Amino acid sequence: MADVTFPARLIVTREVDDDGVPVLTATVIPADSAAGMPLPAGPRGPAGPRGPMMPTFRKMGEIAGQAARPTGLGLDDRGKWWHRLDDDSMDVWDGTGWRNSPGAVGPQGPPAPATTIAATTHHDARLTDPAATITGPGPDLALTVTAPAGLPGEQGPPGASGAISTAPDFDATTSPTQRGMFGWAPGARRWRPIAPPNGFGPWSFSQTDFVASVAQNIEKLTIATLTMPVLPFRWRPLVWGMVSMYCQQGHNSDVEAYVRISSAEGAAVGMGSGARIDGMYVGTPIVPVFGDNDGTRALSPNSTYATIPADAESQLIVTLERIAGSTNSTAEIGFSNGALSSLLVWAIPAGGA
Repeated sequence: MADVTFPARLIVTREVDDDGVPVLTATVIPADSAAGMPLPAGPRGPAGPRGPMMPTFRKMGEIAGQAARPTGLGLDDRGKWWHRLDDDSMDVWDGTGWRNSPGAVGPQGPPAPATTIAATTHHDARLTDPAATITGPGPDLALTVTAPAGLPGEQGPPGASGAISTAPDFDATTSPTQRGMFGWAPGARRWRPIAPPNGFGPWSFSQTDFVASVAQNIEKLTIATLTMPVLPFRWRPLVWGMVSMYCQQGHNSDVEAYVRISSAEGAAVGMGSGARIDGMYVGTPIVPVFGDNDGTRALSPNSTYATIPADAESQLIVTLERIAGSTNSTAEIGFSNGALSSLLVWAIPAGGA
């Protein structure tokens, strides 16, 4: 509340109560000129009771003039009106008396275009409340009516057995995979095939899938290009294998085996380092490793790193890669193809689309 300033006379009196405590009393006497000053507004009061609903106008007919107004009307007749033919006005009953609107009624217009109503039928068991909606501009209207289902009938006889893939709520856009499962897709509200939860495979590659024995002064030697089948889900290769490899002695170098996706520079999914013995061929196991030239990568069940998209063609590339020591290396690296040459691949479903 804002402060109010006005001229006044202030009288202060001092008294002593029975206990000897002084008591001061201030008396404010406003000047005569302050008597007509407006006081500031107080706090907002509570909302008042809700008033009666405004009645709709309802045309009841025509009357010749004021003398022909109907009688015996009450509160329930609020909103009724009559067209006065003597002056084209409206006589409206407001519940307690008449209100006249002069010249409110104009000449009758031309007939409106014929109305057309287009009704469509749609069945949805989730629509349970009766309703009717009319939409559309001008005379072209669309009528939507909801007729709720009736009471459930008696249970019918058991139907014939059938394949789930022929059911109306089955998504057949994706083909099922061996050892796959059927799963419910909440968004589409459909059953659909899903990837095998425990992986798919294995595929096994032998020495006939590797190149012939070779030794070269090269940093990276490709010894196998293995084509994988197209799968209907995103997957990550899980590999195990064996290769026989060597690095030339006396060059401060070593050799490692890698399994990479799509190219000799792709993401690594397998690695074999074995014993660091130069100058002789060593049978080296390949085990799952995920990473790139900068090192290994941390993965989670939803990670899409080192994966192959659904319905995509892919290859696994097996390479021997020279690992230099403290000096630049010109060492020869080699691969000996024999009974040890092998690679076993499992397809593990991975996160993402």
